[in-house]
Amino acid sequence: MKHPAWQEAVKEELDALLKNSTWSLGNLAMDYFHSVTATPTVAIIAFPLLFLFSFLWISRRNTNWKKTAPEAGGAWPIIGHLRLLGGPQPPHISLANMAVKYGRMFTIKLGVHRALVVSNWEIAKESLTTNDKAFASRPKLANSVLLGYNRTMFGFAPYGAFWRQMRKIATIELLSNHRLQLLKHVRESEVKIVENCMVLQH
Repeated sequence: MKHPAWQEAVKEELDALLKNSTWSLGNLAMDYFHSVTATPTVAIIAFPLLFLFSFLWISRRNTNWKKTAPEAGGAWPIIGHLRLLGGPQPPHISLANMAVKYGRMFTIKLGVHRALVVSNWEIAKESLTTNDKAFASRPKLANSVLLGYNRTMFGFAPYGAFWRQMRKIATIELLSNHRLQLLKHVRESEVKIVENCMVLQH
């Protein structure tokens, strides 16, 4: 079957290019890329798309920023605001001074984690009574999964039926007056051991 003349011409041109030692497939690809990007059509399409992408990214960032409480300034990259809480003033005084500057509700960084600070009794009451279930759970961290047997220990478990049952067992079996009286000798013996160690050191 005889090919059309234009196909024969293209085939001859490609054969000649491939036979030439100065050409390679990489050179062909680069020449094609430069020829396409040099056209004004690509620029006309690329610039509006770039502008639209930048606009959507900035608007989404502003929307997310408006949903969160303002963050206190002075945070360091790794430790966050811990240096401000560990100064000569007690932590509650430092937080009160921040509340005067940033308002009744703001966020600080404890290490790399954000923490919400509330300095108003009405907001605190709404957070801890009206919406207490939203604040009662714990974040799902890697250490709670690995060290807490997939968050089944009492100190790592999320708020729910399992945690309420664990709290009930701990209150009755560990923290009741009867149980504390039964374990009184254990506490007394531990205190005695510490006292003896302190006497021997001096």
